[in-house]
Amino acid sequence: MIRTLIRWTDTCSRWGGYLSAASMLVIVGLITVEIVLRTLLKTSTLVADEYSGYLMVAVVFFGMAWTLRTDGHIRIGLLTSRLPEGWQKALDLLAHLFVLAFCLYFLMHTGLMVEDTRALDMRADSIAETPLWIPQLSMLAGLVLLTLQVCAEILRRLLSSPTR
Repeated sequence: MIRTLIRWTDTCSRWGGYLSAASMLVIVGLITVEIVLRTLLKTSTLVADEYSGYLMVAVVFFGMAWTLRTDGHIRIGLLTSRLPEGWQKALDLLAHLFVLAFCLYFLMHTGLMVEDTRALDMRADSIAETPLWIPQLSMLAGLVLLTLQVCAEILRRLLSSPTR
């Protein structure tokens, strides 16, 4: 049951990585269209920079969980590499619990931010007047994926623990 939950979380994180990559491709497309329009037709989409910014946030937030799953986050092993293996595993588990606490905190406040933005009908100060809660959803969804992946990593470490 727990291993199935871990695999499901890994799959969700992989799809977050795909969304991150797709967002980057859309950014490239938007900027390409903007360059072509400005160069050849002397006009603009007027929203390429705004939407590219929203998509860059999506790139980061959707990619965080998959980056964690593939050990892509920066780790400083100068101290821990000199410790016995048991201490290394304990510190790694402690670090993941610490990250989980931060994820839950940020998840809660991001959810409140999105809800406030929606309730107040806050819009971008641009020609598109994009409702800001829409691009903020990528932050919320990415944090949900990251929180789930941190939980999966904690479970993975507990299952592989020799003290079980």
